[in-house]
Amino acid sequence: MPKLNKSALLELEILKHVEETPRLNNRMAAAKFGCSVKLAHATLSKMVSRGLLHVRKLHSRRWDYFLTPKGITEKARLTYEFLDFSMRFYHEARKASSQVCKDLADEGLATVAFLGTGELAEIAYLGVREWGLELVEVYNGDDIDEFLGHKVEPVANLRNSRADAIVVCVYDKKSPMAGAYLPEGVERSDKMRWIF
Repeated sequence: MPKLNKSALLELEILKHVEETPRLNNRMAAAKFGCSVKLAHATLSKMVSRGLLHVRKLHSRRWDYFLTPKGITEKARLTYEFLDFSMRFYHEARKASSQVCKDLADEGLATVAFLGTGELAEIAYLGVREWGLELVEVYNGDDIDEFLGHKVEPVANLRNSRADAIVVCVYDKKSPMAGAYLPEGVERSDKMRWIF
């Protein structure tokens, strides 16, 4: 599967922002896109030198950026790559989550808990239904109260799970398909099964 690197994602976000408004500076880019000021500056400078952006300096604190024709083309290319990566990721997630649920059913396990409430959990729920398992608990670290009709418990309660298995429905956003990921502060358990 092709990998979409963090640099390409940052460039795509910058191009989308500049398409909406020309106002952007290093600090604003760093805050908006979750990177360092140094990385924002280096990325913007690189994009200007590659001809993706045109910059107009109004005064020392205000620089406006504009998409060039080459920038519009690059934005379209990166958007296509992102969509292609997303479609492949969710296809692989559906296949892998179905296999995890099949394996649980083959082992005679009947109840599962989910760690996570995002799209990956929604995809995994299809496998739960497909293989006749029962989702009994959902755990998440965010402030989410309910997921598919189940009360969401704090991650700290995970060690008290009464489910036969815990399906890990979270992933490392920097490397989505890396194996056996757990969020910080979550202890590994023999009950855990990973989609990736």
